[in-house]
Amino acid sequence: MNISYLKNRGGFTAVPAAVLFLFFILLLVVCPLRGQALQKKSLTASDYDSFGNFLFHKPSRNGNWVGFSMFYKNGKDTLYVKNTLKNKLYSFPLGTKPDFLGDNSFVYQDTEGIHILNLQNGNKKTIANVTGYFSSPDSERLVVMTKSQLTKKQSISVFDQNGKILSTIENVTSMRMGPANKKILFSIADQNLSSIGVLELGQKTKTTWIHEKKPVNFKMLTWDKKERAVSFLTEPNSGTENKKLYYYILENKSLYVLDPKTKDNFPSQAVINESAEYAITISNDLQRVFFSISHKKENYFNSTEDAVSKAEIWKSSDTYIYPFMQKSLRFKKQNSLALWYPLTGKFSEITSDELSKVMLCGNEKYAVLSDPKKYEPQFEYDAPRDFYILNLLTGEKKLLLQNKKISPSEPLPISSPEGKYINYILNDSCWIYNTASKTYTNITRRIISQYLSLTNQKNSRNFILTPVGWTANDNKLVVYDNYDIWTISPENFTLKRLTRGREKQIQFRIYAPGKFSEIEKSYDGYRYKSINFSNPILLTATGEDGRTGFFKWKKITGEIPLVYDSCYIDKLHSTDQGKVLFYQQQRFDKPPKIIFQKDKVTRTVFQSSPHQADYDWGSASLIQFQNENGIKMSALLYYPASYNPDKKYPMIVNIYENQTQNLYKYSLPDLENEAGFNPVVLTSQGYFVLCPDIISEKQNEGPSALKYTISATKEIIARGLVKPDKIALMGHSFGGFEVCYIITQTKIFAAAVAGAAITNIKSYYHTVDWDTGRPTMNYFIHGQLKMIQPPSENPEIYNLNSPIEFVKNITTPLLSYAGKEDNHVDWHQTVEFHMAIRRLGKKNTMLLFPNEGHTITNPINQRDLTRKIIQWFGFYLKDETPEQWIDKN
Repeated sequence: MNISYLKNRGGFTAVPAAVLFLFFILLLVVCPLRGQALQKKSLTASDYDSFGNFLFHKPSRNGNWVGFSMFYKNGKDTLYVKNTLKNKLYSFPLGTKPDFLGDNSFVYQDTEGIHILNLQNGNKKTIANVTGYFSSPDSERLVVMTKSQLTKKQSISVFDQNGKILSTIENVTSMRMGPANKKILFSIADQNLSSIGVLELGQKTKTTWIHEKKPVNFKMLTWDKKERAVSFLTEPNSGTENKKLYYYILENKSLYVLDPKTKDNFPSQAVINESAEYAITISNDLQRVFFSISHKKENYFNSTEDAVSKAEIWKSSDTYIYPFMQKSLRFKKQNSLALWYPLTGKFSEITSDELSKVMLCGNEKYAVLSDPKKYEPQFEYDAPRDFYILNLLTGEKKLLLQNKKISPSEPLPISSPEGKYINYILNDSCWIYNTASKTYTNITRRIISQYLSLTNQKNSRNFILTPVGWTANDNKLVVYDNYDIWTISPENFTLKRLTRGREKQIQFRIYAPGKFSEIEKSYDGYRYKSINFSNPILLTATGEDGRTGFFKWKKITGEIPLVYDSCYIDKLHSTDQGKVLFYQQQRFDKPPKIIFQKDKVTRTVFQSSPHQADYDWGSASLIQFQNENGIKMSALLYYPASYNPDKKYPMIVNIYENQTQNLYKYSLPDLENEAGFNPVVLTSQGYFVLCPDIISEKQNEGPSALKYTISATKEIIARGLVKPDKIALMGHSFGGFEVCYIITQTKIFAAAVAGAAITNIKSYYHTVDWDTGRPTMNYFIHGQLKMIQPPSENPEIYNLNSPIEFVKNITTPLLSYAGKEDNHVDWHQTVEFHMAIRRLGKKNTMLLFPNEGHTITNPINQRDLTRKIIQWFGFYLKDETPEQWIDKN
């Protein structure tokens, strides 16, 4: 017997020759198979439609199930519900509006109707002819409105989680679910007589009738925030002039009515209306009802001839330009906010022609009024205003702020939740007004020395505090700085830092999922919601290195990480009293998936587009460096699919202000793109894609875009990754402006693409944004171009930043495009640049899309644009054979 030897750790082991022979044969067989397993496919356009958009809805209350959807270009959209403990999965083609009813029932809608699925046994109940439905999680009830195909009448049915009907109400005309999802206000009509009532969704359903068998229609059904009272309008079956306002308190079954015809001080030429602008609101103390009235206005036109004339009359002395008045003021009936005290019968009108804008303070005992027209015409987006505070109990009105600037950095005043304070920003400082003591305090000035001491900073150059809410009972103001969450006492101005983000280089923010946010609308303004720091608070976390995740904050421990990683993490849900977490996780090269986490142990519940693993895919990296002036810069760099470090690649630079926040965000490969840019498509074509952050410089947007774009491009060249002569530039809208400017100043780019670009800042300044009706010049000071003076006063600044002024310097072949219905950036700006380039005999191909606006929305045009951009870059960066539409001369 032949013996061979294999060396082991202690010497040699005897192995029969036959075994050794089989061992080498096995290697020969396994190696090719392993190579085949690792071999990935190249991504092509024919593969794109196999990738779907993923949407994570939510988990069930007990965490045993999750609902999610996949959406595809071929229309085969599917809703899923999956068990998190087992592999049990239900799928519903074209299913929408998912919800859980209790722990073991799932509700969804499709073309057949509403379905209630028993998740334990798979039994399903279907309800057809549905016009709407609501779920009540606490009572585990489903309320469904259906419409008879025969009688065309509607009915409400209440189902339990097993699909059993508990109650039915016929002839329903309207319904409104209460904020707590425990009660429903509804109206019915039978033989021209209508009734309105409240349906309670407890263990046993109960109906209480409020107003029965009246020859009226019920409208504007409204709840208070805690389902204690309702309000509504009645309108006679014949005629609409005498609407009445009703108010009903559930506890004592008290019904009150406001009839404009019998109310002494109700304006004679006014009527109650159904304005969504000033919707009915019930005060928290149930003492007041706010609603809308309209006055009969005289016709704007001065004569019969004017009324039929087709000519628009634009006067330079008008408060607003004609298009803006068309959209917002002159041709619309103006409404006023009115106040009614049902228990006493008192009535008053809050707004007026002079003070037409209103915000209610948190306790609805004060209103803040202003006139947006007083300082018009002016040339910023919003005019300064005088703000008045009106005591709704006494009628006393006091000037709050005079000539207050309104801008993104100095927004409207906002009320605290209880109405004790009003916040506002003035000259970059945070102020509060005490409604009781009528005193003003500059919070920023009072706490700046504390802040610098607590953060170990020596100067206050970057000291900006952003108010975001108040703690319970308006005890402390909650603010953000660049990293952390702070509270400030309005009594002794004690400053307290709740998080330690500055040391960790992490920005912490209060998690506001879904429709929740720290503020709520209050007619023409906003008011803060209370933030309860007595209980644990969930925080979002974003690191300067691009990592994201969630932390839990407690008084004792401060912030503790729940999940924080080098990926994009969002849509956090918790069950089992916070012991179980569900969240969505993705990377540029990893499609979104649902993660289940308990006791810091994680597992994937569902992975979308798992077949992506079969394809070569690019990757994303955060590039951080210092430019030649020592300024710290960041850029997002996408690597080409099948990247080989021994090769150099062509590169496309995409620009639009800051983009590094997209580091870990997943993109579907798609030819249907509004601006023709898709990083997955480009990396699969063998390109590096660079997206630098551009630091904005006021009145210097063109040169600053040039400086930061070139610095980032040179950094990548210096790293030896790309071919220096095969680099292109692209951008859309403001990015299109940046592209057009940059190619007039440098020859580094072999080709460029600019969409919907501003090319002549001076002429653009004097255009109209036809979408809003505003003068374009109103965007300049606080918009992206940040020009303070008009061109007539400072033409040099406009010349310095206008691409058209330097068009003679262009050597880069440019592909430009615009929609011929672009009312935001006048498409003639693209034409003007094309004509200037044409006149000088330089290379520019222009695409104009009929019936398209600022972005390209028609899928056919989107695919055409993306393909043409790919072909453009293929010709100039890869030396591919040019398509016929490309001008090669």
